[in-house]
Amino acid sequence: MVADPEVPPQHPWAGRGVYLLDDHEVVRRGLRHLLESEGFSIVGESGSVREAIRRIPDVRPGLAILDDHLPDGSGAEVCGALAAAGLATRCVLLTGDADEKVLIDSILAGAWGCLSKQDDSSEQLRLIRRVLNGHTAYSARFQPALLAPPAGPDGPDERLLNLTRQEMNVAVRLGKGLTNRQISQQMGLSEKTIKNMVSTLLTKLGMGRRTQIAVLIAGALDHVEDPGYGSYRLSLFPDRVAEVTAALLNCTSETRTAAPTDAERAEDALRLAEALAATWTGPMGRRPRLSRA
Repeated sequence: MVADPEVPPQHPWAGRGVYLLDDHEVVRRGLRHLLESEGFSIVGESGSVREAIRRIPDVRPGLAILDDHLPDGSGAEVCGALAAAGLATRCVLLTGDADEKVLIDSILAGAWGCLSKQDDSSEQLRLIRRVLNGHTAYSARFQPALLAPPAGPDGPDERLLNLTRQEMNVAVRLGKGLTNRQISQQMGLSEKTIKNMVSTLLTKLGMGRRTQIAVLIAGALDHVEDPGYGSYRLSLFPDRVAEVTAALLNCTSETRTAAPTDAERAEDALRLAEALAATWTGPMGRRPRLSRA
C-alpha cells in the first residue's frame, strides 16, 4: 500500500469545507465530530438527495461525503448531478454495504471513492486524505466481494456455457425475437452464416426449433438483467466477468504513485462501462450512461 501524505487543515481542498449527506442524524454527527477534530470545516449537511442537490452548489465544498442509499435516491445520483452542473466538488460515497454494485455505481457516477460505515475512524480519515490529495480511495472491505468465486449453481444454464461468444451473440438476438436477416445486419455477417449458426445452436442446445432457443435465452435474460449491473457475475457471457473484475480492481487500486488525471479517471470508468455492457449484450451492445467527473 502506498503511504499517504498528511493533509494539513490549510490544504486548499480541505479549506473549502466538507458537505455531509446522510438521512441518519447520528451518522452525520459522528462524521462531523471526526472531521472537525482534524481541522476540517463542515459547510453544510442534509438528509435528502433533493436538499443536497439544491444546497451543495451554493456552498461549493471541496469534498462531499454522500450516503449511498437515501429515501429519495442515492449518493451516486447526487454525484452525477454535481458533475453535470460542472462543480469541482470531489464526491465520496458512504455505505453500509460492501458489494460490487456500490462500487460500480460510485465509479460510473464519477465519485472519487467509497467509505465503509464499518471502517474505524482512522481508516475513514486515511481515505478522505487520499481524496483530498487527488487519489481515488475505496475501503478495503470491498476486496473480498471482488475476489469472490464466479456465480455458482444459480448462474446461467450450463448449456449456455458451451457456446462461443459469437454463438451467444446470435442466441441473445434470437431471445429478443430478431429474424436471421435482422441478426445478420446487426452482426455484419451474411444471412446464410446466421442460418448455419442457428443450426449449430440447435445441435449444441439439444433443441429442435429456434423458438425454443428464444424461450431459453429470454428466460435467462429476465433472470440476470440488472439495471444497476450489480449481478454481472450471472451474465450470459461468463468469459466477460473477469474483464469486469479487472476493471473494478484497476479503478480501486492504491498502487499508483502519482495522482490520476481527470482523463485517466474517465478512461478507467469507461473501460468498466464497456466491460459491463458486454456482459449483458455482447460486443454490439449499448454502453451504460457514464458521468465524466
